Amino acid sequence: MPDARDRSELPLTVRGAPRTPAGWRLATDACAQLDGDLLDASGMFGLPARAATRAASVSVLEPSAAGLEHLRATGEGAGRTEDLGTVRAGLPWDAAPAAYDAVVLAPPAERGGARVEAELMAAARALRSDGAAWILLEKDRGAKRYERTARSWFGAVSVVAKTQGYRLSRMTDPRPPSDAELEARVWTHAELEGIGPAWAVAGVFAGGRLDPGTALLLRTLADPPEGTAPPALDGRTVLDLGCGWGPISAWARRRGAVVTATDDDLAAVRSCRRTVDAQPDGPAATVLHGDRDGALPHGARYDLVLVNPPFHLGAGVRTALGQAFVTAAARRLAPGGEAWIVANAALAYERRHDGPEQVRVVARSDRFKVVRLRARTHR
Repeated sequence: MPDARDRSELPLTVRGAPRTPAGWRLATDACAQLDGDLLDASGMFGLPARAATRAASVSVLEPSAAGLEHLRATGEGAGRTEDLGTVRAGLPWDAAPAAYDAVVLAPPAERGGARVEAELMAAARALRSDGAAWILLEKDRGAKRYERTARSWFGAVSVVAKTQGYRLSRMTDPRPPSDAELEARVWTHAELEGIGPAWAVAGVFAGGRLDPGTALLLRTLADPPEGTAPPALDGRTVLDLGCGWGPISAWARRRGAVVTATDDDLAAVRSCRRTVDAQPDGPAATVLHGDRDGALPHGARYDLVLVNPPFHLGAGVRTALGQAFVTAAARRLAPGGEAWIVANAALAYERRHDGPEQVRVVARSDRFKVVRLRARTHR
């Protein structure tokens, strides 16, 4: 049965990649002793759920599209994955209130305190009054602070295991927040010039603000340097690959583009949907939950692909992940289409790209550059 001791290679976008952290074993070992109704909303692609062989029922909420696919692929015929009560895309606050005897979480502290607190609140809300939450945190990412904070929603918090920088806490006597309190912690809202209403789930990259790379990309698209024609937008098909909370999608939609957006992270997908739905103008936009371009219709091509590719997974640098986005952008171009990509200035995506597209760096700042890939007219 796969668990945290299974050190096999993981998909690029799966949390824990390229190999499962050994500290995750604390959560899987705890789940092996649990009975009753268990919710696994840890984002560990079902590893704790598969260890919970004594539980009466097990449900999994997995936020990563790649993680969900990995869970299903590796779970076929392995352990109790075949008879899990629920395996679906979801976030901890999607769980029904007071429905579980046990909840296991591993809040992504690298995404900020608001995200950790929202997940702790969601755990308290999902538990029955005599239930227990099992929370895995990292010592170097504020574990002790979050254990103290958790006392706002739990009457008792105790650390039950430690290993390799990880701490597992058992939290009981849940004191759930109101729906309004949880909603306020989950969502942030801002109004941005040129974009309009911006909505973001806690922990989504640069939620509700323009990060410097995206800002450079949008400035360059609107006003490219002399000798570079701006891409047409009105009525054109645009793919926002790795959409995040949706600034690029919202910007393109306001300018008349028919936008399709996709992201591996369910929190980003929901943020982008809410952001584009809040825009006052523009054609309808389609926002899909998928790893890179995996959720797109087979053979779909776009006039314009816009992307600020990730090169971090958690706190680690993953240059291969960004390169995979560039490759996906190129294969989704319609004949004569263009991909505009913003990247860290030190990353040589344009030199590593070996496709048939014409490649040019069209803008630079002190930290970033914008690369244009132009597809041949006939492909």
